[in-house]
Amino acid sequence: MDVVQDVAAVFATLPMFPVFNACHYTLMILTTRYDTGSLALSRSNPLANWVASMIACFGGYILADLLLGHSVLSFLAHPEDVVLASAIWYLLFYCPKDLFYKIISILPLKLVIAALKETARVRKLVAGIGAAAKVYPHSLLAQVIVGVAKACGNEFLLNFEQAVRGVWKPDINAIMQPSFSIKACVVGAVMIILGRSDVLMGISQEMVVLAVSLWLISVAVSMKAFHADDPFKPVENLFSPFIFGSADSLPADAHHHPAAPEPSPAPKPPSGRRRGKAAKAD
Repeated sequence: MDVVQDVAAVFATLPMFPVFNACHYTLMILTTRYDTGSLALSRSNPLANWVASMIACFGGYILADLLLGHSVLSFLAHPEDVVLASAIWYLLFYCPKDLFYKIISILPLKLVIAALKETARVRKLVAGIGAAAKVYPHSLLAQVIVGVAKACGNEFLLNFEQAVRGVWKPDINAIMQPSFSIKACVVGAVMIILGRSDVLMGISQEMVVLAVSLWLISVAVSMKAFHADDPFKPVENLFSPFIFGSADSLPADAHHHPAAPEPSPAPKPPSGRRRGKAAKAD
């Protein structure tokens, strides 16, 4: 047990810059590159493409700072991260013969990058919970929201990032279609908060963070390697009809829109006799 605790303590102090952050930036900019029209925009408007990529990279910082009432530009206080993200952005879009993209697209390397990126995600989750605990010490819900926002901010800001690139898809957003990462971070945030409050007796916060990290890494890597579906889906499909009802249980009028009210008839013009009297009165 002491060995595990020592490993957890070392794991909790691993520096995120530059390796873990570089993996995070790489996958975030890859997501932007895969989106509609991004490659064409990189030639026609490199500035808009760079801004969108930076929003994807630092969306967690932006959204968490917004929720906590801080400046949304506070991530610029770490220029080394902005330079690193910008260098990766340039290599992913402008490297000769697209060599950098081809290298990181090799599956084994991509899986390693994904594992390191999930480690950085959990560290952001912990940082978000800690920052929210200082502002909202008695609100566990606020701590969960800010923690998840910092860990998955790029997904919540996807519509804004797409709008910067001139793409508008309001029907695709993290609230209507939450990803596995968001759901896992909600579960992880609850576990980390319980670890901070000593509810999990005998289990330190460092061990909880290590367990959450290993869980996220294993599932995320497996999903990428085997193109697996969201593991939360079977549980949702099983319990959702009992808790929220199924589509078959909707009221009879749920599929019908109410009929629009009929327009009121136009007033009839006055008769000739009344028009003559009105003219004489004038």
